[in-house]
Amino acid sequence: MSTMKPYSDFLQDIRGKLLLGCDGFVDETYEIVEVRRSPSEFTPMKKLRQFGELLVQRADGGVGVELVPKRRCEGGFAINTGRVAACLGLMPRLPGLYGGNAIDPAYVQFKDICELESLGDPALTIALEFGDGKVLMSNLAAVSSLSWADFERHFGAQKLKEMFTGVDILGLGYWSLTSNFDDLFQGFMKQYETLTPPSRMFFDFADIKKKSSESFIRSLELIRSYSGKIPMVFSLNEHEVLELFSRIGVERPELSPVAICSALAIAREKIGFAELVVHTPDFAAASSATEGEAYALQERQSKIIRLAGAGDSFNGGYLCASLGTLSLKQRLVVANAVTAFFVTHGNPPSKEELLAQIEKATDK
Repeated sequence: MSTMKPYSDFLQDIRGKLLLGCDGFVDETYEIVEVRRSPSEFTPMKKLRQFGELLVQRADGGVGVELVPKRRCEGGFAINTGRVAACLGLMPRLPGLYGGNAIDPAYVQFKDICELESLGDPALTIALEFGDGKVLMSNLAAVSSLSWADFERHFGAQKLKEMFTGVDILGLGYWSLTSNFDDLFQGFMKQYETLTPPSRMFFDFADIKKKSSESFIRSLELIRSYSGKIPMVFSLNEHEVLELFSRIGVERPELSPVAICSALAIAREKIGFAELVVHTPDFAAASSATEGEAYALQERQSKIIRLAGAGDSFNGGYLCASLGTLSLKQRLVVANAVTAFFVTHGNPPSKEELLAQIEKATDK
């Protein structure tokens, strides 16, 4: 059988209902001027480390930098993850914060390819983007105050029932940025006291360091209490997974595929999730209660166009790959390919573009 056949078959038949919530950010992205040569010519600061070293050097005084706007665009777990599905021909349903009286211009392009269900105005994120990373600074008031009671008031019982019926994959993101995360999660779970539950639920906690260990462990235990009903999947980047290991008492491994896989297996059993997934610039790895461990190598991309949203794009690829019968490694390959395409093109791939990106991969 051709190496590519499972992927082409999957993309040809991809289908399913995704419900992803519930945030909403407008990202205003800037680059920092390192050297300006003329009103129209400058050299941007390319390395995040340069910015960090500048802050340290000027720590006893002040720091002034020149910002140049790059883009104003959509942001957040739901839209960044959901648009991957949209580009693959699905119509994800995304309850969140996309505009009060009208959909914010940053989200207008998604009105025809996603089911946007807006509960209010989005939060604002200022993003400083470098060639190798980014700094995100968010005003979280809108997202932090969102609660399950807001869902009940906005949608009503009948609309909620319709929204949560027939869902294949349910996703909830940005635990570290959402004060009412546990409340929202319990509201989601309440719907499945009577409805058929989804095949899996997916989480991206974002920066775990932002919250206390007590809060983190409490959320994990709450999620685990429902894991007998719905398989729970937890995705992290390389920094977040090391923080997870530290907080649950797993010895810090080398940042290599084999070592990470071994540690993931221990961590997954400790937290009681069905799958634990990690994505890095060089590889993705996962541990599954039913499939064991797997990893897929990823070539570092050159000519980076966009980094903000790369992790969410990986998640979107993994979610979509989980709708079919692809193996654990194949799901990681799909997610890696979505990420590689996104950071070099600035948008997720179509089916044809994704298949071509997978074919380029050395590990598939």
